[in-house]
Amino acid sequence: MEKSIIGALNMNNHGMSDFQYYVYISRYARFLHNKGRRENWTETVDRYFNFFEGHLKNNHDYTLSKSLRSELENAVLNMEIMPSMRCMMAAGPALERDNIAAYNCSYVAIDSPKTFSEIMMILMCGTGVGFSVENQYVDRLPDIPEELHNTDSIIVVSDSKIGWAKALNELISMLYLGHIPNWDVSKVRPAGSILKVFGGRASGPDPLVKAFKFVLDTFIGAKGRKLTSLECHDICCCIGECVVVGGVRRSATISLSSLSDERMRTAKSGQWWSITPWRSLANNSAVYLDKKPTTETFMREWKSLYDSKSGERGIFSRYAAKNVINRANAFRELNFAKESNIRYRKVDYEWGCNPCSEILLRDKEFCNLSEVIIRENDTISELNRKVRLATILGTFQSTLTDFRFISKKWKDNTEDERLLGVSLTGIMDNNITSGNNGTVELKDTLTELRKTAIATNLEIAKDIGIESSTAISCVKPSGTVSSLVNSSAGIHGRHSPYYIRTVRSDKKDPVAQLLIDSGVPYEEDKMRPEHNWVFSFPEKSPKGSTSRSQLSSIDQLNIWLVYQMYWCEHKPSITVSVKEEDWIKTGSWVFDNFEYMSGVSFLPYSDHNYVQSPYQECSEEQYKDALNKMPKSILWEKLSDYEKTDTTTGSQELSCSSSELYWEKKVCQ
Repeated sequence: MEKSIIGALNMNNHGMSDFQYYVYISRYARFLHNKGRRENWTETVDRYFNFFEGHLKNNHDYTLSKSLRSELENAVLNMEIMPSMRCMMAAGPALERDNIAAYNCSYVAIDSPKTFSEIMMILMCGTGVGFSVENQYVDRLPDIPEELHNTDSIIVVSDSKIGWAKALNELISMLYLGHIPNWDVSKVRPAGSILKVFGGRASGPDPLVKAFKFVLDTFIGAKGRKLTSLECHDICCCIGECVVVGGVRRSATISLSSLSDERMRTAKSGQWWSITPWRSLANNSAVYLDKKPTTETFMREWKSLYDSKSGERGIFSRYAAKNVINRANAFRELNFAKESNIRYRKVDYEWGCNPCSEILLRDKEFCNLSEVIIRENDTISELNRKVRLATILGTFQSTLTDFRFISKKWKDNTEDERLLGVSLTGIMDNNITSGNNGTVELKDTLTELRKTAIATNLEIAKDIGIESSTAISCVKPSGTVSSLVNSSAGIHGRHSPYYIRTVRSDKKDPVAQLLIDSGVPYEEDKMRPEHNWVFSFPEKSPKGSTSRSQLSSIDQLNIWLVYQMYWCEHKPSITVSVKEEDWIKTGSWVFDNFEYMSGVSFLPYSDHNYVQSPYQECSEEQYKDALNKMPKSILWEKLSDYEKTDTTTGSQELSCSSSELYWEKKVCQ
């Protein structure tokens, strides 16, 4: 047995390697104040199921049987399936207080002043936000008065998520009336204070004050007119920037803009990274309305995307979104028309999406995610079992619709569609799901799994006494989760057969000190040497898994299309790696298949190992050498010797995003 695995197995951590356990303990483990330590994996999973057992009984008179709980719990413990990791992180008093925290995905159009404060509330709950600054929406915002006058009014900011959101809403409302208020943040707890309910530590008032000043300056610059799409976009990014817990940003956003919007097309051109750094908080996509754009329009956008080197603006096709929904409805009609509680999506909405673009959403709607972890030797029968269990978790999660502060429309839409996002990850680790056994077997398998997901939801929704879901299946990028469970990420290939996996940790983090004392190789972070350590873990891909170098951009798009047609009622999210010589033929494929194109982003392929990048390809010999430098074991139970109070930061995963791909985009600017 390889050295890097031995320590974790001796800890009885359900087969996790030390790297996997590091991901868990640093990202998802809550601090147990009554025991003076972080919870372990078993306790985290137990907390999640305890919450839902009580919630379903108290609110729906549904009794979770011991046998079903045991089956579900063992599947999560053994990393066969995963619930919403936002939900798992918050399960308990935090989730009971704010049901928003159960959801990974949301979408809203910027068409009213209150929308900005709703975005703040949602991001503070850890949920990713897709927002639209398309012209038809921002044109509905009021005009800003010709003059803005200083007043004696004071906005007193309460020390809570709702307190911050209400204060932002009050500020914007007063500015639209022509009044510049003062603000009092004395009630906001100082930076570093423990957040006992939600976990982690407070950021203090400074990020909020910075956001208030940004909003004020933006309104002053827009006197006598409406906010532009770019100004609305920048305000949303600044809101995302201020959502910080323990110094860690945990907001993810996508900004949809009109195809003709030149401001948004060039929002990330030139030296934007140093001039307007807040724009890094949102990925940008152009909205296409027709079946196919003109050649001139497409080439202009494709060249702009190529020139950006960051994959922006991406492609969101509202025409393709309606195609997806029509095909999903037809599949349900063909296979489930006789079921009394089968439901269909209404097509005629101006659809938007979540930050990773795998979920199609109405304006003001949420979706929760759950995940099937595909392993190398999984059979079709095993995949069906996992899909069934992941769908049950998603159906449980869809019952959480008691939302505070945000408008009633969010609850109405979320309850009306009861969306699930049952995703598959580890696709490229298995010969069936990767397509290595042939597309005929793959199409048949995905069709069967899709039927299993729908049938399971119909059954469990009826048992609980709620409406069934109108859409269920997707493929999400699975950034941090794939690291936690040691799988390839979503539909993406493994980085390489052997690689060094690096992680960054704050120098003050007790986990970092434990790793150092245990003998894990480390060095200072080249980007932030005064703040961070970088730790290195050697990793080996499963035998038979497909790595990114084996897939051309066209290969990636072809398998993406198979998953779109045969598995997804939503969409498969993919970041296609494009080699320099392949941009023209990739663009040609996209143009020819434009009626299906949505949920796809493009980045330049690179075989260069950036300094301290998250994945660094290495040879088998280098891997073995690195393995020999690792400690025989890390005594994770010793962490409590280093940590006497809560130093967790809340989940560090950018909800609804692929964090490693996000890092690559950032570094490659």
